[in-house]
Amino acid sequence: MRTWQLLATWVALFLDICQSKTIVQELNISRTASASGKQLISLNGEVSSLGPTIRVQAGDTLNLLVNNDICEKKDLQLYGDDYCNTSIHFHGLVLENVAGGILGALSDGVPGVTQRSIPPQMSYWYNFTVPASLEGGTYWFHSHSSVQYGDGLRGIFLVDSPTRDEYLGRVVAKLDADGTSGGLLHDLPAEPSSKLIHEEIMAVSDWYSRSSVDILKDVMSPTGGPDPRVEGSTVNGDQGSVNFGIGEDTEYVALRVINVGMSGTNVLHVEGHRLCVVETDGVLTKPYMIDTLSIAVGQRFTLLIKVDRDTARARMVHGCGKMMGYVSKTHWLTRPGTDAGEPFDGSFGDLPGLDKSEKYRDFVPRDGELLPAPSQQISLDYAYQSELMKEYNTGMYAVNGDTMPEFLPDGLGVLLEGARGVRDPIQLHSGQVVEIAINSIDHMTHPWHMHGHTFQVISVGHRNDGPLYFDDPGSAAMRRYLEDVSAWEGNVPMARDTINIPGSSYAVIRFNASNPGFWLLHCHVEWHMAKGLGVILAEGDAHVNAVANAFTRTQGIDKVEDAKASTEVSSTEVAGQPPAKDSKLKVLLVYLFIMCVFNAGVWYCFFARNAKTKPIYR
Repeated sequence: MRTWQLLATWVALFLDICQSKTIVQELNISRTASASGKQLISLNGEVSSLGPTIRVQAGDTLNLLVNNDICEKKDLQLYGDDYCNTSIHFHGLVLENVAGGILGALSDGVPGVTQRSIPPQMSYWYNFTVPASLEGGTYWFHSHSSVQYGDGLRGIFLVDSPTRDEYLGRVVAKLDADGTSGGLLHDLPAEPSSKLIHEEIMAVSDWYSRSSVDILKDVMSPTGGPDPRVEGSTVNGDQGSVNFGIGEDTEYVALRVINVGMSGTNVLHVEGHRLCVVETDGVLTKPYMIDTLSIAVGQRFTLLIKVDRDTARARMVHGCGKMMGYVSKTHWLTRPGTDAGEPFDGSFGDLPGLDKSEKYRDFVPRDGELLPAPSQQISLDYAYQSELMKEYNTGMYAVNGDTMPEFLPDGLGVLLEGARGVRDPIQLHSGQVVEIAINSIDHMTHPWHMHGHTFQVISVGHRNDGPLYFDDPGSAAMRRYLEDVSAWEGNVPMARDTINIPGSSYAVIRFNASNPGFWLLHCHVEWHMAKGLGVILAEGDAHVNAVANAFTRTQGIDKVEDAKASTEVSSTEVAGQPPAKDSKLKVLLVYLFIMCVFNAGVWYCFFARNAKTKPIYR
């Protein structure tokens, strides 16, 4: 039986490979305006502040053709290269390095770091394979050029997998059996529930009456501060109340919540219902019950909500953080024939369980273990420095005295090609476990995002705990850090790629520096990023001879229709080039599978079976 079980495993793996698809899509990026005259960036002709959803299975290959029509030549002088050029970053998606030397970093989408910008009237292919090892997760894509994504150059990126589906079914079975009380749920049933789960996407964001490029001019002026006034909020690009319709028989809703905003932390509460967290930033978690969720910019969650059949509607209270308080919105889960009710008019401070701090002790990954003690520890201090006015003609953020532009090469240089800026990237111990303490020398809360990694959150200080320096054993921050480290013995910390750091405090992240590339670690408040708040990390052997260039639309395969007409599209092509028409990798995998099955069959028929039936002679 064991032989046939092994064969069955190989067959399942082979079928999974064969079922992986090549998905060819197109993003036509242009400039448009809303009904009120606000300038927006349109994706595929839609007039919205949120673009399309790209949905793939783990193991699929994506060939995404990006056509940049934001500006014409006459617009360059008005808007500048930074706003007219563009690029696409797949936020939170960690791509594997392909055999043959192709780095996942080539599709990270950061101008000057992993690629050159896509100039106006030119195109670029992002070609990569979503790792088959992913359990499925919630991501998003956005421009990493200027402040374009606030004007609409952003969309949702979802990865599905059978593992995710089966796990959510087991959580549903647990909730059916035991209800929604308590915190962390243990001992999930082995068999998933057969109940259908209704899925909704809830992309939350702050909103401004002016376009981001106009606001940026003020932010970067000599008198401009780092935080323009938040004027409103949106859900899925809609400024009003959103109604999420559910079926008559729906008992469970999977809400994929993504903060795609420029600045504000958002909170979410569903009256009369508890929220079961089952994913943080693409990582499946052990089910944890909460009442009110806090979502920093760049963070993603999947929530399971149990809705009794006799509940006709459920009021969703949504707050978007602004300088003083929240922009309040009310949304609804409604069954057919049910109207929305009265809007929420209460105090957000009275919402049950409201806690804007990171629940790094509570959101536990479904699998994994604590990374070992680090071989390298780094402390990064960040603060707003008005004295940089002389150099930049505006106040800037600096990290250990350096601004993000100092890490970037001048002109058309790219770090992956060997170009360097005024400051070298921060070198990590390649292949080793690294800890970074990110210290806020600032009274504000900042959401920090790391490219190329999912990290473990080892410790987060309380507001006013002060900075953490690993050689300062007597500080309040160090005492809290050591307490957290001790608590992790036999436990696993929260895993994610974006974390909210309290003002005048710190956070410590731990990760394995085993992904070669140049990776950004930066605040995801876009106004702060524009003001220099971030660093670049150098990891492993990440040099390539040449990164791909954008191309004019008369070269090679320049339309999605041409690519779809191809019989196969290579999953190993370098980003920026039109995809090839055949896949040597898949052919090789099929050949290896056939040979493995043939050899296993021969071994079983002529050796294993005969060994059981022949008498033993002594």
